Amino acid sequence: MDQPDPTTVQSILAAGRHMGRDRYQEGRIVLVGKHIKKWRGHFYIYQRLPDGCEVRRFRNIYLGLKSVMDKREARTMLRDIIARETRNVAPAPVTVTLRWFYENRFLPQKEEQWKVTSRPKTKRFIENYLLKRFGDTLLADLGKFTLQTYLNELAPNFSKSVLTKTRVYLNSILDEAVELEFLLKNPARKLAVPRSGKKSASLPLTPEQIPQVLFHLGNRERLIVRMFLVLGLRPGEMFALRWNDKQQNSLRIDSSVTDGIEVETKTEGSDANVWLPASIETELEFWRNTTKDAGPESFIFPSSRGTAVNTNNFLSRVLKAAGRKAGIEGITHQMLRRTCSTYMAQITTVKDVQAHLRHSTAKTTLEHYIKSVPESVRVAVESLDHLLKRVPTDSEKPAN
Repeated sequence: MDQPDPTTVQSILAAGRHMGRDRYQEGRIVLVGKHIKKWRGHFYIYQRLPDGCEVRRFRNIYLGLKSVMDKREARTMLRDIIARETRNVAPAPVTVTLRWFYENRFLPQKEEQWKVTSRPKTKRFIENYLLKRFGDTLLADLGKFTLQTYLNELAPNFSKSVLTKTRVYLNSILDEAVELEFLLKNPARKLAVPRSGKKSASLPLTPEQIPQVLFHLGNRERLIVRMFLVLGLRPGEMFALRWNDKQQNSLRIDSSVTDGIEVETKTEGSDANVWLPASIETELEFWRNTTKDAGPESFIFPSSRGTAVNTNNFLSRVLKAAGRKAGIEGITHQMLRRTCSTYMAQITTVKDVQAHLRHSTAKTTLEHYIKSVPESVRVAVESLDHLLKRVPTDSEKPAN
């Protein structure tokens, strides 16, 4: 009976003793040969070149005859070879849970492919909606019925976005489990996204609600919310603003913050100058003269420690609190941005709205407006500010 060529095995093992940073791989088993069936293993090694660069090399090795070993035995043999080659591959336990697979196989491969700005949110979402429920469940016990029932349980209280993301991440993780041969098939592949019972919270504020929200805010917070409403900034962009970003009649948007960490803006087209209405510019100058630290590199709206404000904290402690006092439940940053676009569209063209909000779906328009703000946009923003900044009348003020 044919056996693996010792010379071939030794050459492959020798070639792999130049591993770089930690890698996680299971390898792949294929059956080859027309008449005599043999198991062949495929995997990668990483070699560091004399100039310090690291390259990935594909390797394949004959493991044995199908007549003398089954696929499970061939897979075990390949994993042993990979472990000796890399010396740092985390061995799979006999019983693999969803959490183990996610942390030791899925995340090391996929995390670098996610945008830097979305990584923390993606990991929090998977932890909250998948691992808290199924983290200790064996992969083999994750059936379609169990997963579909879970989605159906979420439906009454969560938005369509949450339901869709839950389904997408489940499918992605379990699809990788199939690819690495931890599962025979993906139980999440045909899951249906149920109808959400939660109403969308992205509707714009009404002209009557806006002064009610502003009434329940302090001077600094009122200015921030007015800037959200009129300038249409994303929360990460707002709290990344530094005093050197303020120019005459405009704000330069070139960075964002996520979980208090400064990162790039959402899209390439998001980098732009946003026109400042005269009244907001006056209030900003007043704020500059009263704040403790107005150095060029200081944040315009810093936290109590002088760092970037956490957008989630502002949402829960300031915005939602003011909304509840005004009788509005579930107010979000997205509602403020939607309010800006909705009422601005009543004043000017959609093209100007796209330029003002720097939407990535209007790339050509955005590139045209990055260097300068058109006169029509300036007039529209001034008009929008005038429309949204009115003070509530006595009849509109809440009763004490």
